[in-house]
Amino acid sequence: MRNVMIAAAAVAALTATPVLAQTATPPAAAPAPAASASNSSGTFIDSQRQDQWLASKLIGTKVRGGQDESLGEINDVVMDANGSVSAVVIGVGGFLGVGEKSVAVPFSAIEMSRASDGDRLMLRHSKDDLKAAPTFQAYRAPAADPTVTGTVSKPSTTSPATTPPATTR
Repeated sequence: MRNVMIAAAAVAALTATPVLAQTATPPAAAPAPAASASNSSGTFIDSQRQDQWLASKLIGTKVRGGQDESLGEINDVVMDANGSVSAVVIGVGGFLGVGEKSVAVPFSAIEMSRASDGDRLMLRHSKDDLKAAPTFQAYRAPAADPTVTGTVSKPSTTSPATTPPATTR
């Protein structure tokens, strides 16, 4: 009999729970904050501003020169440890990527504009300036030396070359 009462109480509690959840009134919701670049804590950004560009849209965009000539297109973006864009890498010359040279220019040198006919990137340099610029080299970690184990370097075991003494006969 005791087991029947416990089972009945359990069934009653389980069936009443959804009813209580449906009849309870939720607390008053706070009004939604106005759209902004970030929330009050600065942890999240909820929208892109007009003066901001997405890297995915920046890469592949054609760069025009001061005389409205095509200089190349953005192939990559160089960022520092703080998340700031320090340079853009422009593919210069070549045809369909063959013979193309990568040139990095400071991001501050790129003039970005938005217009009804599309976004534009301008660089106040000529094609010849970019062709004469040094080729950009991406960072590559140094190859590990397989003879070195740990962080302590081994002393050199080879002696410097010496000239053998001259012999007379």
